[in-house]
Amino acid sequence: MKGLIIVGSAKVDSHTKGLARYLQGRFKDHEMEAEIFDLADRPIHQLDVSGASEPPETYQQNLTDLREKAREADFFVLGTPNYHGSFSGILKNALDHLTMDDFKMKPVGLVGNSGGIVSTEPLSHLRLIVRTLLGIAVPTQIATHDSDFEQLDDGSYYLNNDEFQLRAKLFVDQIVSFAQNSPYEHLK
Repeated sequence: MKGLIIVGSAKVDSHTKGLARYLQGRFKDHEMEAEIFDLADRPIHQLDVSGASEPPETYQQNLTDLREKAREADFFVLGTPNYHGSFSGILKNALDHLTMDDFKMKPVGLVGNSGGIVSTEPLSHLRLIVRTLLGIAVPTQIATHDSDFEQLDDGSYYLNNDEFQLRAKLFVDQIVSFAQNSPYEHLK
């Protein structure tokens, strides 16, 4: 089984990506692959159903890769910073490029990070979108703060909070359990 962690921060090596890396390691503990697709590193073009724009070839290839990885995924984690009390526009754009067929009856974990006031609102907003895409958002979610991380020598962030590390274990365990024991397999 393999999953896709979509990081929706516009900042390269963000706290959200640090959380994604930490979760990726916890999935490895279950011998499950969880690939990170960081939208800051691999930007995609704005959704344009009219076809009026001509996005750069790199953006088109990034979108093709995102779609392929989403279709192959057995589970998702959606990660976002708290941008003005909601999730990021680049994550919304990425989700707009995907379909119900990508998410239908697959478990989806929701994680977010705040630099200011910690808020779960971005995750509540994402929960509605996951439901609309026919995905199944797991009950446990993670809402961290910048202060829950340490910066490593290479400039990247590492989750360094015992409480959130324990929560991350529960979070990953729920996703793995659902992915391995899905009673909805016949509905996909």
